[in-house]
Amino acid sequence: MRDKLIAAGVKNLHEFGYPACTKDNILTDMIYSRFFVSMLKDNKGHSKEVDEAIDELIAVCDKPVETEGKKKGKK
Repeated sequence: MRDKLIAAGVKNLHEFGYPACTKDNILTDMIYSRFFVSMLKDNKGHSKEVDEAIDELIAVCDKPVETEGKKKGKK
C-alpha cells in the first residue's frame, strides 16, 4: 500500500509540473513532501489499511531532516 501511495504521489507531482520528483525524494524534499502530505490527507477515510499507510507516510514527511552540521554535533 505504501509503495502504491508513493507512486501515485510522484505521478501527481509530475502532472503538477515537478518532473524531478521521485520515489526517493518525495518524502524528504521540503516542497514535494508538503504537496504529498496534502494529497495524503485528502485521501484519508477510504479504509483502515489505507489510513494506516497514510498516517505512516505523513509521519515520515513530518520528521525533521537533520542537516549536515547537526549530524556532526554542530549547532
